[in-house]
Parts: sequence; structure tokens; C-alpha cells
Amino acid sequence: MKVYLRLLSFARPYGSFMPQYILYTVLGIFFGIANFTLVIPLLNVLFGTTDTHTATVPTVLPHFALTIDYVKEVFNYYFAQILAAKGKQGALAYVCGVIIASVFFSNVFRYLGGKLLTKVRARVVQNLRGALYNRILDLELGYFSNERKGDLMSRLTNDVHEVEISVVNTLTAVFKEPLTIAGFFILLFTMSAKLTVFTLVLLPISGGVIASVAKRLRRHAALSQSTLGSMLSVIDETLGSIRVIKGFNAQAYILSKFRAQNDLYAQTTQSIDNTRDLASPFSEFAGVAVVAGLLYYGGSLVLSGAAGLSASTFITYIILFSQILTPAKALSGAFSNIQRGLVSGARVLRVIDTE
Repeated sequence: MKVYLRLLSFARPYGSFMPQYILYTVLGIFFGIANFTLVIPLLNVLFGTTDTHTATVPTVLPHFALTIDYVKEVFNYYFAQILAAKGKQGALAYVCGVIIASVFFSNVFRYLGGKLLTKVRARVVQNLRGALYNRILDLELGYFSNERKGDLMSRLTNDVHEVEISVVNTLTAVFKEPLTIAGFFILLFTMSAKLTVFTLVLLPISGGVIASVAKRLRRHAALSQSTLGSMLSVIDETLGSIRVIKGFNAQAYILSKFRAQNDLYAQTTQSIDNTRDLASPFSEFAGVAVVAGLLYYGGSLVLSGAAGLSASTFITYIILFSQILTPAKALSGAFSNIQRGLVSGARVLRVIDTE
């Protein structure tokens, strides 16, 4: 985590983008979640339960408050007004119109947030590469006699590129997805605390396995980047001493040396890809297993009528919970992909921190 935060420090000043990004993200999540909450009145219209529904709505426009209940009461107020004036057909059109508007604003704010992160991503890579290059120029000559030139080239090119594709490109998942998951769970708690507590008991099981996969990825990534640096050093040694190699007929020796590093790098890379590919399918399977348990437990609550959970609310709850799988899967994939970038970032930072 220290390496990740250190890499993000190259995006300073944070004030130029962080407040805007948080605002865009929160608004995008708000409108995105609102899409699914509108399923309840939609189902009430389709199932013919609007008379029961309108019995509990406010008869006057609620006073403004920064709460979920305020948004629901405002929607229910206008829903009841349109239902009384234009009937179920008008209420259905009203719900569909609000859904379209909500989706539109959700995507607008998601685009604005993504556009802002693009600038941050470019700034991190630019500043990191510049800091590394400046440090190399400032190092004493004795440093270069102990370090292989190929390994330094690997850090300046491949490692910085790995940071870009593995760490910086996951900024969206790292910052946005936890907020999205938190927003969904807050809404789920307001709908049914019993069901939400039930899911929170099951989720840590899958989270523990995903954490072990991430730990294994970091171990393999360290070996992979070290092997790549050694292989580039062999290439640099070959190109710089090609006359000596040919003069002493040492082609077989240098070839065997290169093949050993090349084979080790290929094996390590394959192991990394296999482990990384396992994380996303497993998180999806674990999520579906939780949903299946949720269907059974929640369905029992609806049938018994003990929890005061209506069928339309339960269906909406399942839809909302299934949507958590998308950000959870993205977050799992991000943590898997980020491990290799953290190793590369640590290699770059070791050169920058050299005294």
C-alpha cells in the first residue's frame, strides 16, 4: 500500500482534480443507483399494487433534506399525483421518463470523471519517468559500475510502462468501485437490514480467497520483473561485446545464458497470467453463490410475511445486489492486475531513492 500511495504522489497537486473527481463520482453513483430503485414503483404499476403503494405516500411535497428518504418521498409524491391525474398508463410513462433521465445523468458524470482521470494518469507517468531520468543523471559514476545497464533500461522503460498499465489504469476501480459498493449497501440496508446482514456474513469468505490470489501474484511479479532486467542485461552485454563473443567463439555460452533467462521469464509470465485469470471467474462464482443463498433466505422472508418485505421490494433488492457483483468483480480484477505494477513501481522507486 505504501508503494501505491507513493506512486500516486506523482499526481500532485491533488487539489487540481480530487474535489472534482469525488463530486463526479458521487453524482454518477447516485444517479446510477436511482435507476434500480425505480424498479419498485414500476413493478407496483405492472402488478397492480399501486393502490396499496399510494396509501403511504406523502400528500404534500416534502421539505428538502440530504437523505435517501427525501428523494424517495419526492418521487412518490409526484408518482401519486400523476397516478391520480392520468392513471396507471401515465404513472408508467412517468417512471420510464425518470429512468431515462437518471441513466443520462449517470453516464454524463461517469464520462466527466473518466476524462479527469485520464489527465491524472498522464501526469503520474510523466512525473515518474522524469524523476527517474533526473535521478539517473545525478547518480555518481560508481553506481553504474555496480548496476547493470540493461536493468536500468528495463526500469526506465518496461517498469514505468508496467506501472502505467497495471497501477495507473486501475485508478477508476480503486477509487470509484469502493464508493459504488458502499452506496449499494447503504440502500440495501434501508430496504432490508436482515437480508443485508446475511450477505455480509457470506462475503468475507470469498474475499479471503481473493486476497491469497493477490499475494501469490505479487510474489510471481517480483520474479518476473527481476528476470526481465537480467535478460535485458544479457542482450546489452551481447550487443556491446559482439566482437569479443565472436572472437572467442563464445556464441554457445551467451546463447545458453540468454535462453535460461528467457525460459524463466516465459514460465513466470505464464504463471502470473494463469493466477490473474483465476481471480475474476472466482469472484463471479462466489457472488452468484451468495445471490443463490440470498434468493432462498429472502424468498422465505417474503413467503412468511414476517419481515414486512413485499415481492416487488425483494425483486428490486436482488437486482440491486446483483449489480454489486460488477464493481466487486472490477475491484477484484484491479487488485490482481495491480500487484505486478507495484513490484515495478518499487523497482523504479529504489533507483529514485538511491543516495
